[in-house]
Amino acid sequence: MPHALTPEDWISFKQVSDPQISPDGKLIAFVVADTFRANGGTPKLRVAAIYSVPVAGGPVRRLTNGPRSDTFPRWSPDGRSLAFLSDREEDGQRQVHLLPRDGGESRRLTDVRGTIPSPRTLIPLQFGPDGRSIAFLLEDEESAEVRARHGIGNDAIEFEKNHRYVRLWTVDVESGQTTCVSPEGLQLWEFAISPDGKRAAAVVSDLPYEQDWYLNRLAVFDLGGGEARTVHHTDRQVAKPAWSPDGRSIAFLTSMWSDRGADTGAVYVLDVETGRARDLTEGHDVSYERVAWSADGTKILAAANVHAGSGVVELDVKTGAAARLWEAKEYLGGYSVSGTGIITATIESPTQPPNVFVGDRDGQTVRWRKLTDCNPQATDVEIGDTREVRWRASDGLELQGLLVTPPDDDGTRPLPTVMLVHGGPTSSDHFRYQAMFRWAQVIACQGFAVFQPNYRGSVGWGLEFAEQIIGDMGGLDFQDMLAGLDHLVGRGIADPNRLGIAGSSYGGFTTCWAVTQTDRFKAAVGIASVTDYRSFHGRSYLHTWDRIYYGGSDPYDPHGKHARFSPINHVRNAKTPTLLLHGQEDWDVPVEQSYQFHRALKEMGVETELILYPREPHVPSERAHLLDMARR
Repeated sequence: MPHALTPEDWISFKQVSDPQISPDGKLIAFVVADTFRANGGTPKLRVAAIYSVPVAGGPVRRLTNGPRSDTFPRWSPDGRSLAFLSDREEDGQRQVHLLPRDGGESRRLTDVRGTIPSPRTLIPLQFGPDGRSIAFLLEDEESAEVRARHGIGNDAIEFEKNHRYVRLWTVDVESGQTTCVSPEGLQLWEFAISPDGKRAAAVVSDLPYEQDWYLNRLAVFDLGGGEARTVHHTDRQVAKPAWSPDGRSIAFLTSMWSDRGADTGAVYVLDVETGRARDLTEGHDVSYERVAWSADGTKILAAANVHAGSGVVELDVKTGAAARLWEAKEYLGGYSVSGTGIITATIESPTQPPNVFVGDRDGQTVRWRKLTDCNPQATDVEIGDTREVRWRASDGLELQGLLVTPPDDDGTRPLPTVMLVHGGPTSSDHFRYQAMFRWAQVIACQGFAVFQPNYRGSVGWGLEFAEQIIGDMGGLDFQDMLAGLDHLVGRGIADPNRLGIAGSSYGGFTTCWAVTQTDRFKAAVGIASVTDYRSFHGRSYLHTWDRIYYGGSDPYDPHGKHARFSPINHVRNAKTPTLLLHGQEDWDVPVEQSYQFHRALKEMGVETELILYPREPHVPSERAHLLDMARR
C-alpha cells in the first residue's frame, strides 16, 4: 500500500543524468548518482556510476564500479571507447579514464594534480576528431611557494593575489602525456574543440574568480599556440559554445544570468571570421537550454524551457524559422544528439521520476520511448497533485506558477499554503518530480498546498521576460508573487489566515524580504538568504552579480538600491516567526548574512532559530543535513 512521501523516501531517489548517445546511435551511456553525500563529507563527491542501455531497448548494464564518483561519460569518435572522470584512486581528485565499449577494466589516462572542475556545462571533456587525444579543463595546483607558507606560524592567506587559472589541457590516449594548450593568463569556464581539432572556442575571462564569470566573453584560440581572439563580448554572459560541422560558425546561448550553469537564454550564431552574431530566437516566448547542430549544418536542434515545461525546437540557421517538434508539461534534463540525428534525454514529470528516453523523429514530431526504470520505489509512495495556475500582475502581465496539493485533498476547503520561491532569479519551477531538494512534495504530504510562482525574471518565457527583473529585485517580482497568492485565496484554494513562505538563495532573500514587508505570513523559512546586500557585496564571490542585477547601482550609496532592498534595513517591521538554515562554507551567500538577520530578529523580539550546517557550501549535500533541513 503506497504511503505519503517522507524525507527518507525523498532522499532515496537516484539522480539520473547526462545521457550520451554513441556515434552509431545504438547505445546510450548515462550516470546514476546518489542524491546526497555521506555524512561527514567523505567521500567528497556524490557516489555515482556510469550505465548503458541499448537505443533499441533492452537490459540496463552497469559499466563502472568505482568506489566513489564515476561521471561525465563521453564517446570516442569511432564509438569504441568511453572517456569519463573518476576519483577512484584518490577521494576528490578526478582523473580522466578510458573504458572499452564492450566493458572490462578502465584505464587511467591522467595523473594530474589540481582540480578537474565539476562542470556546470555539457562539455567537461571532449575527444579530438581523430580520437587520439582528449581535452579537459584543469585548475592550477597551489604553488609550492604558497604551500610552503601553510606551516604553523606562517599560514597567512593572500586574498585574490595568487591566481589559480582553469586551463585547457589535452591527454594523449596512447601515451597518457598531458599538455596545456590554452594561452597564458586566461581563465576558461567552458570550451568546445573545432571539427578539425586545431582550435577551441571558449568562454573566458581575464581573472579566475567566480565574480569574473559575469564579465565573460567568447574567444577562439589555436590549440597549443597563439593568443586568444575575442569573437563576442557584450553586457550579457555567454555559455555552451558549439561549432558548426564546417567550423565556420559557433552557436551559443546568451542572457543576463544570475548563476553560472543556470544558462537558459537566447540562441545566437556567430560567424567566426567576421565576428558577426545573429539572434536566431529574437521575440521567442520560450527560453533555450542546449543546442546541437544537424550533420549538414543547416539546422540547430535546441532543448527549451517552454513555460515551465520542456520542448525540442528545430531552428533554421539561415532563416531563423522555428519548428516545435515536441513540448509537454515535463522536464527534459540531460540531452544529446548522435551524428545520425537520434536524440536522447532524461525526462521526468510531476508524477514520474527521471529516466532515460530516446526520441524517434517522425517528420516534424519527436516521440519519446522510455528505456530505463531507475527509481522503481516511486510506486511505493503517494505524492500530491501538481497543476498549473495563472494570474495577472498588478500591471497586467500574465504570470504562471505551479500548485502542489496534498494527496488526500478533496478540494472542498481552503488549505494552509506555503509559497515556495525558486532561486536564481533567472531560473524557474518546472513540471518535474525531482525539483531542487524536492521539498514541494515533502511539504504537500504534510497537508499543505505549495505554491511555486514563476515571477518576472524567471526563464521559460523568453529573454525579455527573464531580464525584466534587472534593477528591481524585490520590487515588481515580489508583487507578482503576492498577486499569485491573492489569486489562490480568491479561488478558495489558500487559507488567508494560514500562509507560509520559504525559499533558498534568491528565494531565501525573498523570504527575508517578505517578513519585513508584510505580516500576512505566519511562518517563514529562509535558506542561504541574502539579508544585507551591502555586506553581501563585500564578502560574496558573486559581487559582480548584485551590481549587474541592481542595474549598476552603487553598493556604497546609503540611499541606493543595495540599501533599499536589504531586508535587514527594514527588520523593525518583522513579526513573522522565521527559521534560517545556512551552510557554513557558503561563499555564494556568506553565512554571516543569516547570522546578522538572526541577531536582528532576536533583538526585535521576533521568534527565530538559526541552524548551521558544517562543511556545507551554498547547496548542502550531506545526507544527515538534507534530512534535517527537510524535517525542519
